[in-house]
Amino acid sequence: MKLNLRIVFPVLLVMLFCISNAEAQSKKKKKKGEETTTPAPKPKPKNGIKSYGEVITKDAKTDKGLFDVHFVDDKYYYEIPDSLFGREMLMVTRIAKTADGIGFGGGKTNTQSLRWEKKAKMVVLRVVGHENVAADSLPIHEAVVNSNFEPVLYTFPIQAFSKDSTKVVIEVSPLFEKDVQALGMPDQYRKEYKISRLDDGKSFIEHIHSYPQNIEARHVKTYAASNPPSNESTGTISVEMNNSMILLPKVPMKRRYFDQRVGWFARSEVDYGLPVQESKTVRFLDRWRLEVKDEDIEKFKRGELVEPKKQIVYYIDRAT
Repeated sequence: MKLNLRIVFPVLLVMLFCISNAEAQSKKKKKKGEETTTPAPKPKPKNGIKSYGEVITKDAKTDKGLFDVHFVDDKYYYEIPDSLFGREMLMVTRIAKTADGIGFGGGKTNTQSLRWEKKAKMVVLRVVGHENVAADSLPIHEAVVNSNFEPVLYTFPIQAFSKDSTKVVIEVSPLFEKDVQALGMPDQYRKEYKISRLDDGKSFIEHIHSYPQNIEARHVKTYAASNPPSNESTGTISVEMNNSMILLPKVPMKRRYFDQRVGWFARSEVDYGLPVQESKTVRFLDRWRLEVKDEDIEKFKRGELVEPKKQIVYYIDRAT
């Protein structure tokens, strides 16, 4: 029996096309099935900000106070309430423990006013200046502010928000571990002992404690120095710094003008808001906030002995 090739060849082509098309359809169905079973990727944290539990874990050691201070995995975190952003705080820096030949432990090296600011993705720590002023009720106030831009001391990426979203969590370790000059060795010592850099491997945080009105940070700083005051063979200077950050009152105390007839300490500022149409340097006395109780003002005016609203308490360091 002879086959007609003109008939058989087209039939074979049709059969091959049908088989290949069926295999393609089978593969497509298989791929669709596989796609439906593939687990969806986990959503990435918004702007790199994690959940509170991811940052402040159950292993965290917490010290409650002005800011809640958390210690997790050798890192320190501040939990800053929204109510404290914009408030002025006083930072007092001291050399708590000093190297031989530098001086005595406990000496103050710097004092400055700070302000914490909250941004979308970070927290900014600024240094507040009071050298040039004008009353905020005057038109010139804005010009004075624009001409005295507050410098940034440090910035911190926001790590997380509290569960009720009223607090911000930042990692504060770098502020005390890195060479932030305002919080470390003063410039005069850097020049005298020819300090070139901070030795990161020999610098660390001892502890950070929080209290109702202040936060105390202790950290060891080791600097590479070509002219150290002692232990020249090490080529370094090690000191232990103490930084006290204190919340200042919302309502400032009433100031008293300086009188050169009174021999006392004073500080000055340039006031651009005086009615004399020119800037003027004004000097004020440095004094304690010793105020008469409201109910005793008349007695005070009569010259009678009265009690203050708040007593001045001196704390004597046991190492004094």
